[in-house]
Amino acid sequence: CYEACADLEPTNTELLVKRAGVKMDAGKHDDALQLFESALGMDPDAVDALLHRANLNMLLAKPAEAKADLSRLLDLRPDHLLARLRLATVLVNEGDLDEAKRCLDLAEDIDPNSSEVHSYRGEMLFAQGNFADARAKFDKAIACETGNPTPYVNAALAVMNTASTTGGPPDVADAISLLEKAIAVDPQFHAAYVHLGQLKLSMATDLQTAREVVALYDKGLEFCRTAEELKDIVSMRLLTLAQVDAASLLKMETLSMQ
Repeated sequence: CYEACADLEPTNTELLVKRAGVKMDAGKHDDALQLFESALGMDPDAVDALLHRANLNMLLAKPAEAKADLSRLLDLRPDHLLARLRLATVLVNEGDLDEAKRCLDLAEDIDPNSSEVHSYRGEMLFAQGNFADARAKFDKAIACETGNPTPYVNAALAVMNTASTTGGPPDVADAISLLEKAIAVDPQFHAAYVHLGQLKLSMATDLQTAREVVALYDKGLEFCRTAEELKDIVSMRLLTLAQVDAASLLKMETLSMQ
């Protein structure tokens, strides 16, 4: 559809960007880059082209190119929230945490109630090993947007990296609850199935619990959106089922080999 429209309107930069997005989704990155180049050749201030080309360069591990596009975009649109967040990600990956924090401060000024802003803050704290403060930011992100599954999963990971208040092991029940909430708000959220299945299997004390993990993966299979997600879930399901079948053949009541 976009191809046909672009033939009719070859100077329409918006259509070129949409065509580039289709190429990106198909994994045709070189074609996408050429379309972005064409769009920006016609309009060097095309904000969408700058943003999406930056996204592609991040995907291609070209941080300098991504940073240049995002900086140009923010010169044009200082209030562009997503560009601020993308730039913060590039800065974190470069190890420039002070500048990344300043970038997130500016993003929060744009929208103090943005779930994404607080999620990004949490992810930066998580990367620094500050899991308790990261959890607080993820909780704030959840409060800002209860239907966003990402901070639930991130909060669960923060929990699993935090000792209990008594110095004991992490609060596994809390982590499981957060992952289950992520699936409840977005049944298609692949990461929640992955982490929940792994966590439940690691804590399984009987074969019935392990079978419930297989059932969880079966549910996840219904909602896979890409071939990669499908392969991921299928692999984990097969491994789990193999453990259950082996334990059953050995007439074991648990997965423990002791």
